[in-house]
Amino acid sequence: MGTGHRTTDVAIIGGGPSGVAAGIPLARAGLRVTIFEKDKFPRFCIGESLLPHGNDALRELGVWDKLENAGYLRKYGADFCSGDGSRTHRFWFKQSLGREREYSFQVDRASFDRLLLDHAAEQGCEVLEQTRVTGLKDPNTEDMRLTYSGLEGEGSIGARWVIDASGRSAFAGARIGFRRSQTLPSRRVAIYGHFEGVERNTGKAAGHIAIVRLREAWFWFIPLADGRTSVGVVVPTAMVNAQAASGSRQKLEVVFRKVVEESSEAQRRLARARAVAPLVATGDYSWRFSSFAASRILLTGDAAGFLDPVFSSGVTLAFKSGLRAAGALLKAEAGGRALSPSEQAGYTREMACWMRHYSKIIRLFYTTGGFEVFMSPAPLLGIPKSIGRLVGGETTLGIADRLRLWVFRCLCRLQEMIRIVPVIRSLR
Repeated sequence: MGTGHRTTDVAIIGGGPSGVAAGIPLARAGLRVTIFEKDKFPRFCIGESLLPHGNDALRELGVWDKLENAGYLRKYGADFCSGDGSRTHRFWFKQSLGREREYSFQVDRASFDRLLLDHAAEQGCEVLEQTRVTGLKDPNTEDMRLTYSGLEGEGSIGARWVIDASGRSAFAGARIGFRRSQTLPSRRVAIYGHFEGVERNTGKAAGHIAIVRLREAWFWFIPLADGRTSVGVVVPTAMVNAQAASGSRQKLEVVFRKVVEESSEAQRRLARARAVAPLVATGDYSWRFSSFAASRILLTGDAAGFLDPVFSSGVTLAFKSGLRAAGALLKAEAGGRALSPSEQAGYTREMACWMRHYSKIIRLFYTTGGFEVFMSPAPLLGIPKSIGRLVGGETTLGIADRLRLWVFRCLCRLQEMIRIVPVIRSLR
């Protein structure tokens, strides 16, 4: 790698899905692209559940056929369950998205991210693994300089553009003065790991993700092709803090088991399960920066904002934001200039709109009435299909879909007052 004076056209901080999605079209356009990845791939990562509306991005990046041949489990839909197992809603992508988007995949992120990063290198990106970016000097100038630390020591590199795809560490946003705010009223923590022996669906629904909703928490169960299952529980931060007297790892185990005991559905699925590694946790859920772009810096994926993962939107939004960032950069580059204020605002507005669609339905998921209406999908006005398009990863919603989702939100609020659909007693 070397530690001398180096230059590149575009420095991308992070080699995950959004960094790869940005880097490939830029390299194809003839720009020098350097991807800095702090870890050595493959490495454990959560977020295994893809959405059908991300398939278009995978095809655009030229990686779809590799994914089809990688042996990942096809995901044709999702199951939503009450914590006591009394109510289940099985959702099929085909019903809302049509045959062309009938399925996506449940992926092992260690191998999936390795596949993506290798593909980026094949497409012309310079990939530097185990190399952490440590500083950014002269931001938003044509002479930005990034300092880094890698296997061969410390170094620096000059760049005319920076794309922050660093994930939840959000390297650039705070450094360039963007304000950070929460998008849900309460903070939550996810505790998760991979398990063997989890009770799973059979047949075509074998690849479904299952979401199990309790009064104050919810579980995800994501089946993987090798027999492992990704299992996580999302709980209020206060629930974890209450166990602060225990050691960190012990605390996570205690909280996880306590919530399992509150759900007969989770108990059924985990009756013969065994964790294959210690549980880990991720906190500070659901936040975003005030802006996602400056004149020569763009934020993508989780580096721009992080959504609660209940609808598995993370990887799809990462791909879409990476491609959108590359498009904005190439347009400015063709004019020999930086991003204009209107282009910066447009990029932020588009991404914020995607996040806002999901944030609204996520808030309803956390209300009792909202979940009860969600679990009673009557064909009124085509509302279930509009919800299905959003849950399937569609971010560009038309007027009809937005109107239906507005009606859905009204019905959820009404349910809190007059019970228009059957209640779920385990939530009340």
